Amino acid sequence: MPEIDPLTTQGAPLGAAPGDSGVRSRRLRPDYQDEGIVLRTYKLGESDKILRVMTREHGKRSAVGKGVRKTLSRFGARLEPLTHARLHLHRGRTMDVVKQAEIITSFQEIRDNLDLFVAASSMAELVDTLAAEDEPNEGLFDLLLLGLQLLKEYPERARLGLACFEFKVMSQAGFELMVSGCANCGGEMGQEIWFALGLGGFVCGNCRSGGLMNAGKLVKVSSGTAALLAWMASHKLGEWPGEVDERASMEAGLLIDRVLEHTMEREFRTHRVRKEIPGVPGGDTAGG
Repeated sequence: MPEIDPLTTQGAPLGAAPGDSGVRSRRLRPDYQDEGIVLRTYKLGESDKILRVMTREHGKRSAVGKGVRKTLSRFGARLEPLTHARLHLHRGRTMDVVKQAEIITSFQEIRDNLDLFVAASSMAELVDTLAAEDEPNEGLFDLLLLGLQLLKEYPERARLGLACFEFKVMSQAGFELMVSGCANCGGEMGQEIWFALGLGGFVCGNCRSGGLMNAGKLVKVSSGTAALLAWMASHKLGEWPGEVDERASMEAGLLIDRVLEHTMEREFRTHRVRKEIPGVPGGDTAGG
């Protein structure tokens, strides 16, 4: 994956809310422990790294791993992207500093497989985009951890697992897709099914022919894909449907990607990578 420029931070120190002038930060213990998942890393200087970490109890954090790029680093291998680790951190003025790291699950199998690594990186990028700095979100942490575990345990279902993960993360973040009926009138869907990006759900034939002004771009959806999306809405991440057509999994993933980029008003780096690499989950060109 391509490296990008080191992260810069502005404003109050991590752990201080706007207007606190550092008072709250001074009241917090300088050292703390938590379990975290490394979302991604950035080079810093000749031997350090900046880490973006999603922790269970402290939310998304930015931390410096000093000397982790050195060949003889004590815990450089323990801070690779996607690693689930128990961390001991020290609060700094602008970023935390990693003092100790103990691997809980390395997810090395994912990093060793290009398809799985790209899918897992998509999960990490989505969490990094949605998670607020220094704001605990245990539900989002648990979804990411489960998503990575599913990729590791069911690599042959990576495409479907990624689509289900993105669907559930959107719901957890308050962007639940309306796929049980028409998003405009609540009616049942007919033979032709369309997804309205502006409404975040399906629209029936009557509403579509009525010329919805707020529907935005319409994407035609196959009946198999519509059924799969409806199934996702009523099942938990980690449950699997019976027989699923591979094309339905692909279409569902591509549609969710388009909804994410429309909702977030940005292009996801990993979406672009998946489109450029044939065969990876979501690596086909979207239609509609």
